[in-house]
Amino acid sequence: MNIFKAAYKVKRENGDEIYKGFGFKHHSDATQYYVHPNNQSFKGTTTLCQPIGESLVLFSLLCASIAKGDDSVQGDYFLSDDGSQVFFQIDIPADFRKNGVVEPEIHRYEALLDAEDGEITIAAYDELGRWIDGNMEHLHPLYKLLPCFCALLARECRADSDYNAVLLNFIENPVADTFVNLHEDFYQAHKFDEYEISYANLSGFDHGGLLSFRKSFKVIAENKAEANAEREITVTLFDENSFLPEYRKLIPDMPPELVIPKAVRGICSAVTNGDAGAVLFHGPSGTGKTISCKLVCQEIRLPIMQVINCTENLDEFVLGKFIPEEDRIIFKESYVTGAIRHGGAVVFEEINFAKPQYLAFLNSLLDDNGFVRLDNGEVVRRHVNFRFFATMNLGYFGTKELNQALYNRFNIVLELAALSDEAIAKMLTARVPGCVDKVDKLLGVYHKLKKKIDSEELDLVISPRNLENWARLAKYEGYIAAAEKTIIPIAKCDRVMENTIRGILVLYKWG
Repeated sequence: MNIFKAAYKVKRENGDEIYKGFGFKHHSDATQYYVHPNNQSFKGTTTLCQPIGESLVLFSLLCASIAKGDDSVQGDYFLSDDGSQVFFQIDIPADFRKNGVVEPEIHRYEALLDAEDGEITIAAYDELGRWIDGNMEHLHPLYKLLPCFCALLARECRADSDYNAVLLNFIENPVADTFVNLHEDFYQAHKFDEYEISYANLSGFDHGGLLSFRKSFKVIAENKAEANAEREITVTLFDENSFLPEYRKLIPDMPPELVIPKAVRGICSAVTNGDAGAVLFHGPSGTGKTISCKLVCQEIRLPIMQVINCTENLDEFVLGKFIPEEDRIIFKESYVTGAIRHGGAVVFEEINFAKPQYLAFLNSLLDDNGFVRLDNGEVVRRHVNFRFFATMNLGYFGTKELNQALYNRFNIVLELAALSDEAIAKMLTARVPGCVDKVDKLLGVYHKLKKKIDSEELDLVISPRNLENWARLAKYEGYIAAAEKTIIPIAKCDRVMENTIRGILVLYKWG
């Protein structure tokens, strides 16, 4: 039986709304929120259904209860080591019975999934915990699908770490976008799967050899709490006499709305003390990689001698070149060489865009006995206070894999996550004060576009910088018109994507 296909043909007799499903109904068109890359519908639309939607709601409520430790929903699920066997049990919340989502006499569901044999056994129990005897015919087709899908959702979270991460995010921040994402990804991944469904008493099933989600999550929660625990970070600064007087004016002075992230601040003392002479920040566009380099240097009072964009300015003369001066030819050192000789920092942006031959000098510079050989033959030893920072995007068009020998010379490699909504909002309101009442809408557009770009693996980028440009221009011609010159161009002349963006924009009231 293909229960995923069957789910679209079954709905409750007392209504077609997905219970607690953000107002979505059976066969709701949710295309504006998300379209899966493998969507094969004739119209290319995303459609929701009651059985999958309400199973997702029920499963999420159980996970949320376990995660928060509030016991509002009793139950658990158990998995074998390889995830092929799942035992699911849940006490049905009273409101599900009251609103007809589950039949009135059913107080508990259990389900046993054997993925290898393609078998799912389900059971229903009454208020006293007694198995409701009989066969599945006494169960409405929709009701018997709920425990099936809940067991399959448990397996999905075990098998797909990305799906599990989205679901955990959803239970902390339940929003319609993510709900559609979870529903559609689940359906598309298993829409051709077949299962043999049976009804039997599972009260005697021994799940002692399976791993309890409730118990394992407790360990996860404890580790997460420890990782997120506030620790006092003492930052060691460079002495003001560590650098030449003319270099000290190159210590960054960043705008106050830019705050150094906790993870980045944690490496500051290692940079000051020389335990991290070379640092690489990587992550998608708009995560503030170069800004983070500058914030570190500002924090520890380290001058930045030069910021080089490797897509434009890195050439064979990076360390200096011969130039004519009056009647002779002299070798003029670059700021990079000045930093190597006298101390200071340099930042190489988008280092994986650079031609490998122009980076060859870094192997010797960042080695234990760091040095560079200039074109004039001089060997310059690395100053004790020289620091090297680099940034890069992974997987972008035109990038290359960083040479392994060079990659290994970085003492710290830190992936920067996307800026939080709070950080983006703070940046926008500080730089464009007039957009204060539109920040939530700007962020809404940002997340919808980012989700579409990520889910469909498009070669497009939207960043907080785009939002700032949009808000600045909107001061003069309004948000819809300004979007045509700042947000629509993200589509790179892809007319379908341009219309998709326009469709997202009109979801909000900008007047």
